Amino acid sequence: MGGLKTETRTSKVHMKKQVRNGISVRRLNLLLGGIAVVLAAILVFSTIRVLYSYRETEVATDRYIKAQQSAAAMRSGSDYLTDRVRTFVITGDPQAAADFFEEIEVTKRRDRALEDMETLFVDEEEIALMNEALWLSNKLTEIESYAMRLTVESRGYAISAYPVLQDIELSETDRSMSKEEQREKAYLLVFDETYQSFKSEIRENISECEQTLVGKTYQAQASNAEQLGRLLVLESVLIGVLLLTVTAIVACTHQLVLAPLRTVIGMIPSKGMIPEIGSQELRYMVHAYNDAYRKSKEHQDQLIYQATHDHLTGLLNRAVFEEQRVNTHKRRQAMLLIDVDHFKQINDTYGHETGDRVLKKVADILQKSFRSEDHICRIGGDEFAVILQHVDRTMREVIEKKLDRILAALRDVSDGLPPVSLCIGVAFCDSLNPTDDLYKDADAAMYRVKGHGKNGYAFFEDPAADPADLD
Repeated sequence: MGGLKTETRTSKVHMKKQVRNGISVRRLNLLLGGIAVVLAAILVFSTIRVLYSYRETEVATDRYIKAQQSAAAMRSGSDYLTDRVRTFVITGDPQAAADFFEEIEVTKRRDRALEDMETLFVDEEEIALMNEALWLSNKLTEIESYAMRLTVESRGYAISAYPVLQDIELSETDRSMSKEEQREKAYLLVFDETYQSFKSEIRENISECEQTLVGKTYQAQASNAEQLGRLLVLESVLIGVLLLTVTAIVACTHQLVLAPLRTVIGMIPSKGMIPEIGSQELRYMVHAYNDAYRKSKEHQDQLIYQATHDHLTGLLNRAVFEEQRVNTHKRRQAMLLIDVDHFKQINDTYGHETGDRVLKKVADILQKSFRSEDHICRIGGDEFAVILQHVDRTMREVIEKKLDRILAALRDVSDGLPPVSLCIGVAFCDSLNPTDDLYKDADAAMYRVKGHGKNGYAFFEDPAADPADLD
């Protein structure tokens, strides 16, 4: 169940990634349609825009003034925190600490200054400077909080009165200091060069932000003035651009939707995987189809595997064997029929779990001993069969060597299993005296082995021949 959920999550993640591939028709149409609307609106109202140009200049100026006020609020918030922490460190005044944490948790001038700045749609450069100033101020707050924790410790204040400081752990060195040394260190933390360096960097970032805002205010005013002159020229080209935009919408829709859709529709009857082409939306749909097709194919393959393979050993099952043996007399083939000797005794003596392990061992050795093109099957409880492809009786010696190795491997007890022996009957399609059924020939050879003490193999040549062929 967990594997299914993981596969589902993986599939969804992959689908989301597919959405990011290609171009979204919806977004493209929104973009190009928006451009067309904007162009039409500009074309109609370009002359009216001149009348409002001065108003835009005023709005831009007001926006940047408010941004400067936000920068000033960032500075004042940082300076206020410095004043409160220093007051607390020097005097131990609890009100100073209360003011410090009220500023951080309630008033939040620094955070609100940044939020106000972001709502003004100023450039990323100013936002980055303000973010840097806030980050530095927060780093400074960590130093200030540690200094306050030292102050609480040195003055013997109850830490429960300062819940925000309870999570701050003093170092072993600082904890072992005397009260006077702790006060001295707290003082140094908020007055030393490191602290002053942080303060200087904060001021520099805020100052740079303010200077940038002032410069851009002048640039915005100049830009609006230039815009008045460009509007007349703009009107002459807007119609042409608008026509190009509409043409682009039609062309993109055809290229990203209609043409790929025709391709997809044409490939659906083939009942195979479909190439993920076209727009994001079409790619997503095709990917969902391909994913469903793949899962259906995997499920179908699994059902086929379960229908054709033995669940214990993983070998081909009797149904496959029966299907393959129908045509054995038409090809250069050989058949081996195999019985595990005394298997019932193994089950009775060692238990069914050991019996299953023995069967798996036999199956594993058979798989390793024969080629991938040969059909290795379990056709009954302790019965196996192998149909060898492209084999005739001239290869008898090769098969004998394989069988000797198989029997030797099964006698090995280093794996903790009891020794195993087999009765194996072998028959070739081109035997000297074959019957109409290769299975009967192999079965006859196998019963010759059973009749002469088991634990060996025999080749079918002549059912009436002396069993000296038995190895």
